[in-house]
Amino acid sequence: MTIYLLVPFLVVVGLLQSTLIPRFAIWGVFPDLPLLLVVSWGLLRGSRQGLLWGFVAGLVVDLFSGAPFGAATVPLMVVGFMAGLGENVVFRNLLLLLLTIFLATVVYDLFFLFMVQISASPLPGTVHAVEWSGDLVRVIGPSAILNAVLGLLILGAMRALAPSLRRQDAGLAGL
Repeated sequence: MTIYLLVPFLVVVGLLQSTLIPRFAIWGVFPDLPLLLVVSWGLLRGSRQGLLWGFVAGLVVDLFSGAPFGAATVPLMVVGFMAGLGENVVFRNLLLLLLTIFLATVVYDLFFLFMVQISASPLPGTVHAVEWSGDLVRVIGPSAILNAVLGLLILGAMRALAPSLRRQDAGLAGL
């Protein structure tokens, strides 16, 4: 997918994530569509493409969220790159696919919370407090389970769509 299609596509996904998708909460959490798309594309096209999609999707998520800028970009780049390391390998086993998406969600969420925590403002009343134990149990666990199940649907759709898109590095030929 060229960068000219990638950016508008991920902007629309980011808008959906920040406006519509939270209305479909299950177990008090909702799916993370940008994360699922980044992981799926990384699995389909490799680390370089996963890194690129993570960067663009992260910028979009950061623009539309109230979190500190970069809190989503860096973690999405990491999980996109890491998912790309399993390019075409994890498709041999359904359990491995579920585990990959589950672990990508856990890594992303933990890294996101870490980024929020380290960017806490020293000004009174503006600190981004992270309650690690509560977030692990109430948010990250259910989110990882939900994303793993829905991730199979997203991955299936992306896998069906991938052959129709020309294989390009979207301007990353030098990396």
